[in-house]
Amino acid sequence: MRSLCLSALGACILPALHADVTTSGTVSVGGGYSSIDGDRPAFSQATQLPRGPHGGIEEFTLTKEGEDFRLRFDGRALFGEEDFLASLKYDYRERLHIAVGYETFQHWYDGSGGFFRPKNLGFKIFDENLHLKRSRFWASVGLSFENGTYLKLKYDQRMRDGTKSSTHWADTNLVGSPYGTRNIVPSFYDLDEQVSTLTFDVGNEAGEEVKWNAGVRYSETELDNKRNIRRRPGESADRIVTSKDETKTDIFAAHGYYLRKITEKLTISGGALITNLDSNLSGSRIYGQTYDPVYDPAYLRRQQRDEGFYDLEGHSDLKQTVLNLNAVYLPFKNWSVRPSIRFENLQQETLADFVETNVGAGPSFAAIIEDIEAEHKKDYNEFTEAIEVRYTGKPKWTFSGEAQLIQGNGDLEEDRVIHHTGQRTIDRDTEIKRATQKLSFTTNYYPKPGLTFAAQYFYKAKQNDYDAVRDNTLPGSADRYPAYITDQDFETNDVNFRVSWKPLPMLASVTRYDLQKSKVISIEAGLKKGESSEFTSHIISQNFTWTPMSRLYVTGNVNVTFDQLATPAYTFVKQGDNNYINGSVGAGYALAEKDDLYVDYSWFNASNFVDNSATSLPLNVSQRQHASTISWVRRHSEHLTVSLRYSFITNRDGTWAGRNDFDAHLVYGKIQYHF
Repeated sequence: MRSLCLSALGACILPALHADVTTSGTVSVGGGYSSIDGDRPAFSQATQLPRGPHGGIEEFTLTKEGEDFRLRFDGRALFGEEDFLASLKYDYRERLHIAVGYETFQHWYDGSGGFFRPKNLGFKIFDENLHLKRSRFWASVGLSFENGTYLKLKYDQRMRDGTKSSTHWADTNLVGSPYGTRNIVPSFYDLDEQVSTLTFDVGNEAGEEVKWNAGVRYSETELDNKRNIRRRPGESADRIVTSKDETKTDIFAAHGYYLRKITEKLTISGGALITNLDSNLSGSRIYGQTYDPVYDPAYLRRQQRDEGFYDLEGHSDLKQTVLNLNAVYLPFKNWSVRPSIRFENLQQETLADFVETNVGAGPSFAAIIEDIEAEHKKDYNEFTEAIEVRYTGKPKWTFSGEAQLIQGNGDLEEDRVIHHTGQRTIDRDTEIKRATQKLSFTTNYYPKPGLTFAAQYFYKAKQNDYDAVRDNTLPGSADRYPAYITDQDFETNDVNFRVSWKPLPMLASVTRYDLQKSKVISIEAGLKKGESSEFTSHIISQNFTWTPMSRLYVTGNVNVTFDQLATPAYTFVKQGDNNYINGSVGAGYALAEKDDLYVDYSWFNASNFVDNSATSLPLNVSQRQHASTISWVRRHSEHLTVSLRYSFITNRDGTWAGRNDFDAHLVYGKIQYHF
């Protein structure tokens, strides 16, 4: 596919290069150095930069234009950051469009685990400077005809390869008495993923009376992922568990829509989507003394309830059908009404065989091996009705409101059988009913030029009912999950205000306040209805731009967030608050005709840590991060620009008791040439 696209691109480009053309472009070359005192992984995750030297070709563009064509090349090659790009775009008489390109870059992660303050205990059992290589190749061709009809064919391949952090932390007993067990041991992912997608679209959107589009999409996904967990390191029960996901998925989707303007007051449109997702499942969860081990029923240091599986073979088929119908109706002057209806049907069947492993009680810790077959069937229908009304007839005011109702119902069947005994450990049939209501109202007021008020209210309520008409699992058993949840309701209220004000020609300001309250109410089998959690969020933000003179500007913004979580589990989680303030201030000053000076300062401050080590693992964030930058830019000529930048970044992470602290100095210079 790649060679075919490149050959086609070359065949179109080479003849045009002999024509009378104009050439323009840009070359930017830069380089810098990062000096770090402190935790390197935390620095790289925060800045997405490596320690030490980095740089290269920041930008290279070359454009050739003739009477009938336009050819553009874009390139980038940054070493240290491992960021590379090469792409070509070719347009011929605005009728033929060809593009091909390849991009790869690196994304850093910090693999730190938790930290237990009373014992000053943390674990570093692998290189925590984790990173993923992300790559993408694409090629597309498009044809446009004089009547507005177009054809588009595109191939896109995306890849991820490398390691990243995981929020699944393993257990340790080294915290000692009276604390028991705490989950603070870090784990990490080893990913190898590839997604290839081919799309074809045909349509015509140039007409005023009629617009239409139809297309198909085929996608292949291959996963070869591992999550590596080390349990109880440094103890007699030290062992490693590797979870592997080797899923392969094919997706075929066909879609289309049609829009027609019936009269000046009425426009209707409709669309359809049909998707078929076919997956082959394989993988394992195996304990051993190394990463990615082969299953051994007598592996060293095994413990009771070390549950896993291997030889997973399964297949899943999902079919989705979506139909929608929309209208825009203008009944009177300054009024618009937009009703819509939507239907979705989802059918899913999954069948899997695997060998489940477990470990019995000591002192023998005998292996328990069972051959399992599991089946899952789901059939779900959902209807959505919505209407939006807008009114603009009152001077200096606009009003709009929207209402949406969603009703869904379906059936979920679950079976789990132990082959060698014939025992059906799960035999469950659950009826699902869901109902959602959404309401929103927005108004804008323009009392005078330079002053705008806006307000919005949003309400959402969702009710989920799960009725197990057949269930052989016992209350309180592990196999009961998630069937013990019989009802779960969500409710959200949100109101926000915005004021945009320009009191002086050289001063502009935007102020915003947002209040959101959400709660979750649950009913578990055998328990009374109760409030699982209540979340309240206040967000205040202020932005301004000030230009006191032609050669000076100042900008700034500040955001203050108060997030409070109330839950019956307060004894264990203490406060679940996420309160923080962040902001930035920047200024630019013209030192001379060719020289400009820029300064920037940004900060983030959160102080939510509560040491509840006696009952649980504290997770709330307490962190302070400050970054200061000064830049000098000299526009030496119309074609040549030189710049130099220095930054200082400091990070203090109270949640990890300073283990992720760092101070960093960054110097970077760049030369840019336009031709």
